[in-house]
Amino acid sequence: MESPFIEVAQADAIAPGKFIRVEVDRTPYLIARVDERYYAVEDNCSHEDYPLSYGCLDGARIKCSLHGSRFDLETGQPADEPADTPIRTYRVELADGRLWLDPSGPLNQR
Repeated sequence: MESPFIEVAQADAIAPGKFIRVEVDRTPYLIARVDERYYAVEDNCSHEDYPLSYGCLDGARIKCSLHGSRFDLETGQPADEPADTPIRTYRVELADGRLWLDPSGPLNQR
C-alpha cells in the first residue's frame, strides 16, 4: 500500500511561531510550527472563504485577518465569532528534517 504522505517542506524552513503556505494538487494548506510541534490546516477561513495565510498565529491558533476569527490548529474549532464552523485539520509528520503532509482526508469534518 502506498503512503498518503507527501513531502511539503524542510522543517527548518519554518521558525517557531510561524507558518508557510503549501499547495498539493492545487489545494492550499498551512503548515504551522508552535514551539517544536507542527500542524497542518486548510488555508481557508470557514466564515468568508478567505485565505488564512493572510493572517497570523496567536499561540496555537491561526487568526483570520478579515474578521479576526481564530481557529485552534489541532482541532480546527473556531475560538471567536463570527466564525462558527471549524476549519479542516490534517496529519503532518516530521521525518529526517522534512515535513510530510497527508492530504488524503481531514482529521475532522465540518
